[in-house]
Amino acid sequence: MSWLTSILKPVESVLGYIIEFFYRGIPSYGIGIILLTIVVRIVLLPLTISQTRSMARMQMLQPELKEIQKQYKDDQQKMQQEVMAFYKKNNVNPLSGCLPLLLQMPIFFALYQLLRDLGIKVIGGGAQTIYNFLWMDLKLADPYYILVILMVGTMILTSKMTQTSTAQTGGSQALMTYMMPVVFGVISIRLQSGILIYWVTTNIWSIGQQWFVNKMVLKEKGKADEKKKTAEKILPAQQIETKHIKQKSKKRRK
Repeated sequence: MSWLTSILKPVESVLGYIIEFFYRGIPSYGIGIILLTIVVRIVLLPLTISQTRSMARMQMLQPELKEIQKQYKDDQQKMQQEVMAFYKKNNVNPLSGCLPLLLQMPIFFALYQLLRDLGIKVIGGGAQTIYNFLWMDLKLADPYYILVILMVGTMILTSKMTQTSTAQTGGSQALMTYMMPVVFGVISIRLQSGILIYWVTTNIWSIGQQWFVNKMVLKEKGKADEKKKTAEKILPAQQIETKHIKQKSKKRRK
């Protein structure tokens, strides 16, 4: 894993500089990590906006997508082809939501390395308290698992908000809603508190983002329903008018 450490060293240096910058203004490394998370999310904002629009569009298209899946449920290959054609036709990329997450992975691992290096330096140089934040030491795991619980809870809440907006139900979906956060929770028990502060802050941002997406979906759905109602009112009038024109045309011919 030394090659990964070498690759991430520049990222680690940048993160350390940013946290130190915030620490000079607000002498708290915990606050520095929270502000670092916000900076990362702001830098990723253009991608986030694109992701948000794509998610909103995806959620609007869910009824049509389910119809395709229902129609070709006995032919998985054909269903996949039709679904991809449907995405292409509607200019939707189902993988767009993964890009911000993938871009955050190097930051996550670099922050892990940074906190681990801090722990080694402190152990070698004597006890220091500047890395204490609230009830925890940022270099060590949360002794009371409060951050672990917050991380699992915010992940579940984000999943539920996504399901609500897409009207997704079912045993497999419910299993994913709870299983994945629990798995990540078990993994994070031994992670440094600083990492979990970054993770929880990211999840809280994601909750706000999903709330915004849900509002967009409701707004767009309202517009679509209004257009449909208007079309339903106009169509009969147009049909009557067309009928009258045809009748007048017949009379003239006679």
